[in-house]
Amino acid sequence: MARDRFDHSIDHSDVTKPAAVRRVEVITGVERRRRWSTDEKLAIVAESLTEGAVVSEVARRHGISPQQLFGWRAKVRAEIAEVKTAETSEPMFAPAVIAPVAPPKPDLRPKASTTEAGTIEIVVGGAIVRVLGRVDARSLAAVIKALRGHS
Repeated sequence: MARDRFDHSIDHSDVTKPAAVRRVEVITGVERRRRWSTDEKLAIVAESLTEGAVVSEVARRHGISPQQLFGWRAKVRAEIAEVKTAETSEPMFAPAVIAPVAPPKPDLRPKASTTEAGTIEIVVGGAIVRVLGRVDARSLAAVIKALRGHS
């Protein structure tokens, strides 16, 4: 079996197979460094993220390298992740709204202690407070005081 001089399956030499050139880009004129505004970068990144877009084609169309476009995309993703993390990690207050509600008619009949043990129901103005289980007197007094102030 005759061996090809480019067959390196058995011996190890420094001779390599010549590779076919796929594309050559000739740059004419003086190369310059382009300054891209943030809006321009975001528009190019958004274009590269559209369905069916090829990053190399988008980069070539705008005169930048695909590596540069991939860098911009990574930076945008990192900044979005940072914003999402900042939004979820900081403590926030939930809005509380006290709205008048027509209270149901209170049931004044005594209830069996076995079915509703540990439940307190207080009707103040248009608000109803139900307390299940044990609660200390100081907390309950603070809730009642707050309700009276808003009724």
